[in-house]
Amino acid sequence: MEPQNSSSCTPPLCARGCGFYGTAENRNMCSKCYNDYLKQELIDKKAASICASVSSDKKIDTTNQSVPTCIDGERGSSATKIAPCSSSSSSSSSSPTVKNRCRSCNKKVGLTGFACRCGKVFCGMHRYSDEHRCTFDYKEFDRQILVKHNPVIRGDKLDDRV
Repeated sequence: MEPQNSSSCTPPLCARGCGFYGTAENRNMCSKCYNDYLKQELIDKKAASICASVSSDKKIDTTNQSVPTCIDGERGSSATKIAPCSSSSSSSSSSPTVKNRCRSCNKKVGLTGFACRCGKVFCGMHRYSDEHRCTFDYKEFDRQILVKHNPVIRGDKLDDRV
């Protein structure tokens, strides 16, 4: 029997520095950090494929991209990176609009909200145009549809015969 060294028996600490013990199968990470690593790897692959499909559809200037932002993990000092897809010049300075509340009564509508032609979301009570003072001109819209579908037909041949 040979004496075992106590340092070879203790597993290494987590590579991300969370304080738990890691294993070689998990790249010297604990199970929690390894699961987070796998999830982040999957997200990065999907983001890269989405960015590739967007860049093939539209020409994006890659020199104007913003620096990736970092979000601290739950445990330790691990940080996950989120890569941006679009350039910083395409970001708008307007405030984000909340689409899950009725514009008239501010009631939460969730999935049951009704989108109006004026571009706003309303609850079941205010979904009709007369209930929320809709700014959309239904008459003019319908007139334009009639003009497109019913062109004026002129009988040029009939003038000579009559």
